[in-house]
Amino acid sequence: MNQSSIDFLFLRSYGNENALARVQSNPLMKGLQELGFAVSKKFYLPGDAIEVVFPRNCIVSCDDTDALLKAQELKKLCNCRVICLTSDLILLERCITISEFADLFVAPTTAHQNILQSAVWRKVVAVPEGVDTIALPSDGIVLPVIKTGKLCWFGYPESFEKSFKFIFSKALELSDIEKGRITFITKLGSTLHDEINHIPFSAEDFYKISQSYEYSLLSHFPFDHHINTIIKSPNKLITSLVRGMLPLASNTINYKEIMSYYNLEKFIYANGPDLVKLLKNLKHTTNSIEIKPIAEDLLSRFSPRSIAKIFLNEI
Repeated sequence: MNQSSIDFLFLRSYGNENALARVQSNPLMKGLQELGFAVSKKFYLPGDAIEVVFPRNCIVSCDDTDALLKAQELKKLCNCRVICLTSDLILLERCITISEFADLFVAPTTAHQNILQSAVWRKVVAVPEGVDTIALPSDGIVLPVIKTGKLCWFGYPESFEKSFKFIFSKALELSDIEKGRITFITKLGSTLHDEINHIPFSAEDFYKISQSYEYSLLSHFPFDHHINTIIKSPNKLITSLVRGMLPLASNTINYKEIMSYYNLEKFIYANGPDLVKLLKNLKHTTNSIEIKPIAEDLLSRFSPRSIAKIFLNEI
């Protein structure tokens, strides 16, 4: 391919097991293709020699060391524009280093954008993340969520440790909700609470497993004192709603914005007593919220095409 034939080249060293691939590069890649741009992708593993192509733009993720090294090489070879997709601001110092060769940064929210822009001497734009494909059937077979009254918490063990552990046990005790109604879907081998059922998280299995849960329990309190925890992107909230689960969500900035947009504020909790009230209410009422229209709207608002249009407008 010559320089004029590639508008956007995506470089990556990992597959769809990585959440950032599923919510950032994959939907953006698909959206740009749908809009008629010439898009190519190249997966690099450690030690792979760089394949010389001449794109106008090279897109790479801030957490992908091997792909970043290749992007840096490519920049030297053809002076393409390097665009870096960012996520957690725990990688802030890394982004400052990347800014020595990257031309532009893409942040998932305006909060991330404003903080990153204060630190790097490159332009930072805000482009929302796409819908995680774990919320969608991979084989086209739709499995509606069953109204079981059960709840699931899903995520990395460290997310529980830094954002939920100080209130969960007490809320469980005071609400007197049956422990069998709650499940943790998390990393294999992790034990977050001795009395709660655990299921290993798998991107391939999440859609099927989550059919049994009417509610998701989302918590992102900044118990770790970190700014990134305060401004957590809403991807898990969007995943829950698209999957058909009603979220009980912490009063996290980006969670609150979406919950308020869909008039779900009454399911937000700002502290332990708030969570106890929500859990107690689940014992006496059934979910009357119609999730399907919300899911359809989210799929439209955060579709690959919509995200790509925002991206193109920003850059």
